[in-house]
Amino acid sequence: MKIAIPTNDKQTIAKRSGQAKWFGIFEIENSVIISQAFLENNHEHHHHHDHEEGEHTHEDMIALLKDCSLMIAQKVGPHFGRELKGAKIDIKLTELENIDEALKLVL
Repeated sequence: MKIAIPTNDKQTIAKRSGQAKWFGIFEIENSVIISQAFLENNHEHHHHHDHEEGEHTHEDMIALLKDCSLMIAQKVGPHFGRELKGAKIDIKLTELENIDEALKLVL
């Protein structure tokens, strides 16, 4: 299982998942983290009100997360959330800030 976590410092969960600097990708087997990587989020952060409905997409972020089955986040916007669900990536919201603590939820 691969889990994505948005982060700005590689230690805590970013408050705004779509604007995070990186996505931590954690591969878990038998309740053990066997690999981790931090992929840079190059999504262009446009103001949603500048676009007509349907024009703003998160295809670049979805492509980064394509191998993940779960994203742990503090908040996910409605557009990004729909695209994650469409890509069959489940979302687990948490109030936890520390990535290691959040990963313990699924280990």
